[in-house]
Amino acid sequence: MTKMMVVASVVIMSGLWLDPRYQAVLFLLAFIPVYVSKIPLYWFSVVALAVVTSTYPVAVTSLGQTNVGLYKVLDPTWATTSVVGTDIPFVGKLGITYGGLMWLLNAELRSTIMATYMFVFIYTTSVAEVTDTLLALKVPQPAVFVISIAYKLIPSFSRVVEHILSAQRLRGWSLRHWNPVIIVRRAAPLMKPLMRRVAIMTEQITMTTQIRGFGSGKVTATRKLTFTKLDYALMAIAILATITAVVLTAFFNVGQL
Repeated sequence: MTKMMVVASVVIMSGLWLDPRYQAVLFLLAFIPVYVSKIPLYWFSVVALAVVTSTYPVAVTSLGQTNVGLYKVLDPTWATTSVVGTDIPFVGKLGITYGGLMWLLNAELRSTIMATYMFVFIYTTSVAEVTDTLLALKVPQPAVFVISIAYKLIPSFSRVVEHILSAQRLRGWSLRHWNPVIIVRRAAPLMKPLMRRVAIMTEQITMTTQIRGFGSGKVTATRKLTFTKLDYALMAIAILATITAVVLTAFFNVGQL
């Protein structure tokens, strides 16, 4: 329960902020749980793949961040200064601006931060612990069922990505290139088998969960939630940090561009 609240707090704060400087704080703090949990680094190959393959579409979106009215905290003149830009008829001004670059960096950092904290949580928490906690909190059984399936899918997904990467590298495949368009094209030999495996894995995990009796009747928690003083302290810090971040963001534009 404590880990759930801490991770939820980080995810909420990361989702609220648009300034990469604030995201950088959460990113640096992520090294602590990664080191303590001793999570295998190959798990993060999924994160690296997601960052690389999403760079091009996210970069295209950032080309539209040229409107002065978009920026409430940064100096609008500086934020909309074009590094490269042009005016397109019926569309307006598109280009790479300093504000757009910050928005792009923020988007990539946010994905990395959320994935990192979730991976640490998954690696250090069993499915039984998650389901018992959710059931003890009176979460509806169908919701617990879906969460348990998704929870088991992520580590399996990471292993499949590593296997596909190894197989494609043995065939001479490489994702490295300076051109982002070519990178996206080269990702096809990876994404096609990956999508097929995800569909198969989802069906397999659903079947194994049903075979174990989940969904056949009323499921009850096997233990009660008990908290130590450290648990209470960490949950209080997580709640306070979340409320503070929401208030500062909503009323004072903290973490915004």
